[in-house]
Amino acid sequence: MLGQIFKKQALLLLRNPVQLLLLVGLPIILILILGVALSSFMNGEAPVIQVKLGLVEQAEESAQLEQFTAEQKELPAEVFNEMESMLPIQLLKEEVFGSEEAKEFITVEEIAPNKMEDVLNDNTFTAVIEVPENFTYELLQYLYLGEQQQPALQLYTNTQHQLGASIVEDILTQYQQQLTLQSFLGENRIDAALLQENLQNVTADVSALEQQQPVSSKDYYTIGMAVMNVLFIASAIGSIAFMEKNTFVFNRVILANVSHWVYFLGVLMTGMVFAFLHLLIIFGFSWIVFDVTWPDLVGFSLVTISFAIAVGGIAVLLTALCYRLHSEVITNFFSNILVSLMALLGGSFFPIGDSSAFIATLGNFTPNGAGMSAYLSVLRGNEWTEVTNHLLVLVLFGVISVIVAAWSFPKRGAAL
Repeated sequence: MLGQIFKKQALLLLRNPVQLLLLVGLPIILILILGVALSSFMNGEAPVIQVKLGLVEQAEESAQLEQFTAEQKELPAEVFNEMESMLPIQLLKEEVFGSEEAKEFITVEEIAPNKMEDVLNDNTFTAVIEVPENFTYELLQYLYLGEQQQPALQLYTNTQHQLGASIVEDILTQYQQQLTLQSFLGENRIDAALLQENLQNVTADVSALEQQQPVSSKDYYTIGMAVMNVLFIASAIGSIAFMEKNTFVFNRVILANVSHWVYFLGVLMTGMVFAFLHLLIIFGFSWIVFDVTWPDLVGFSLVTISFAIAVGGIAVLLTALCYRLHSEVITNFFSNILVSLMALLGGSFFPIGDSSAFIATLGNFTPNGAGMSAYLSVLRGNEWTEVTNHLLVLVLFGVISVIVAAWSFPKRGAAL
């Protein structure tokens, strides 16, 4: 008789092509869209950035160097030679922004002072650096004469190019730190070459960490969409069971002297089997189309079975609550609100747990969150101890759901 109940539930589900299309087709479409759209982010690829930088010098740097050397003739000759090779704006243009690495994404245009207003109104520029009139002269005084006030460059950034502007700000900050270091070394008569040699001789113990298999965007969203959409199997079976109550099918089963526990177990079995098949279809399609492969099929099978137990428990719990409350509102609430909330906490849409340990822990206590963490652990080739904890959560969730459902399920007299 249990097989007949399962067969009846399965036929009712299979005879609803629209629902089957949503259960199977929707996760496949979502995997394709999210996997392609977020592939660069999930794979750690750097975004393509092009920075157009304007440089405005209010006075020639060479003239300021001549003025300084003319006023400070008492300085040693080697100091003057050092100045010529360490002019700040020349270094900024040639060594910093003119380096091969910077040229790949930064284009520097030197702007005449009388064109500065036009450049500031040009939206194509990411940032504009203005070099004050006596910047180099004052900086030489600061570095070699011990002046207290350090001159500063003026930076204008375009708010519509925030990422590029922040890159320019970071480069200038690092450049300023290098100038400050050079000043400190000069004041304390420390040889920069000797310091660099000593730093290179610093050694440390290096420990190798166990490497994990990388997870691509298609891997991640295959798992995320599978563990989310399989929960709709539970709500679909709960809706079918409640329809049978309204059409007196359940009452006729009871009148046929079939125990209500047989019907209860039939709903549980249907939820488990269809959840298992649903996961196999989604992962099988992803294996064929997206090349999502599993290094450990035994671990994959155990996670899928454990997840199916949890989904079966939810299906029978929704059925019992609908029967107890004489309403389908609990099933609608689960499919429309609760599934989305659990998907968010479990990381189906985005690895939200990476930003908060509390959210990660909370998400791992949801069935989809525990299932996703277990699948990801298997996919990465983690130790079995990391997988078994999530399997235990799934099985316990399913068992507790079945116990609560058995307590809530109406008895023979209450059902009629």
